Amino acid sequence: MTKILLLIAVARRSLFVHKLRSFLSVLGVVCGVMAVMSMISTGEGAKEEVLQQIEEMGITNIYINRLALTKEQLQSAREKRSYGLSWHDVGRLREGGLFFKEVAALREVTATPLGTGRTILPKIVLCTASYAKVMGLTLAEGRFLHDRDMTARAMVCVLGARIARALGREGRTGSTLRIGDALYTVVGILSEQDLGGAEKVKVSRDNLNEMIFLPFSQTGIETLAAEEITRSHLTRIIVEIDSQAHVFAAARLIGRIMDISHNSVRDYQVVVPLELLQQSLQTQRIFNIVLAVIGGISLLVGGIGIMNIMLATVSERKREIGIRRAVGATRRDIVVQFLTESILLTVTGGILGIVSGFVFVVAMELLTGWSIRITVGAMLIPFTLAVMTGVFFGLYPALQAARLDPIKALRTI
Repeated sequence: MTKILLLIAVARRSLFVHKLRSFLSVLGVVCGVMAVMSMISTGEGAKEEVLQQIEEMGITNIYINRLALTKEQLQSAREKRSYGLSWHDVGRLREGGLFFKEVAALREVTATPLGTGRTILPKIVLCTASYAKVMGLTLAEGRFLHDRDMTARAMVCVLGARIARALGREGRTGSTLRIGDALYTVVGILSEQDLGGAEKVKVSRDNLNEMIFLPFSQTGIETLAAEEITRSHLTRIIVEIDSQAHVFAAARLIGRIMDISHNSVRDYQVVVPLELLQQSLQTQRIFNIVLAVIGGISLLVGGIGIMNIMLATVSERKREIGIRRAVGATRRDIVVQFLTESILLTVTGGILGIVSGFVFVVAMELLTGWSIRITVGAMLIPFTLAVMTGVFFGLYPALQAARLDPIKALRTI
């Protein structure tokens, strides 16, 4: 330990002889470490944000969305007796899979509630009682819709948090809200939903804070003709799977059920959040590798600068090397001495780079509003690379110093 401390002290004194030159060498490493740390932290933040958004959709959920068709596509679908998502599909899905835990349906309707103001344009939907369970919704007040609300054709509604605030007194549980030409009693208010950067996610997410939920009035649906049931359009069907291990098998089964039900007409889209999650992880891994390579180039530039300076140092200190060899220093001692100086430069640059990177990343997060995550890996990876850079680029100058002929070195003026 004493020998190591002595080596560090000798290396520090040697580097302090040329303070500006040593500072510029360290500065190159600082910039490289800061670049790598910033890139990794930014990538981790983006990854966490996207993954959180996908996970909020439900890893064990599978979404079946209605597709908007062109006039020609719509005519072709009608000729094949496919009329979009319907209660007929819901019934088949409820009976068709052992893996299916719950099936929820949703339909957007065109209506305008009074009193929300011009700043909010709420989305009004009809949905089944199972929607809250499938989506994992929590309530700030009251209750969500029940199955009995549908069978009894109850005129009730549940409000999103922002809608409830915009309505003021009329947005409380127990109050009456006019939607279109009908009056609905507010029975529940959803908790505030954190949407984050929802615009970045690959799948459209509903703004639950600005939605109003009404119950389907299913009275008499069972007595309708099969064709009328089929033409009862739905916007989305959500199937909750019993476990994550069964999601992909269930997705294939759902695809087969829907293909048969729609006579091979693709007027719907099956979205599997778990599949999107895996794709995002794969993309993120590639992204991190690219960032690491870009940051590594910065460290490479810093390493070349260190090698240049160490070679100049060896040239200037030939007489010192000759004296050390004359008093008994071995080639190994000379290598260790110059390598210690190189490593000391990069370790100092690495520590300062981590501190600078931390300040830079925090400032960038405050100024841009990006989601940035500083992890242990984001600090250790660039620091380790910096030390390895010092060893790699300092080894050649150290070997050059050790190979000097002591007699010729002593003759150097």
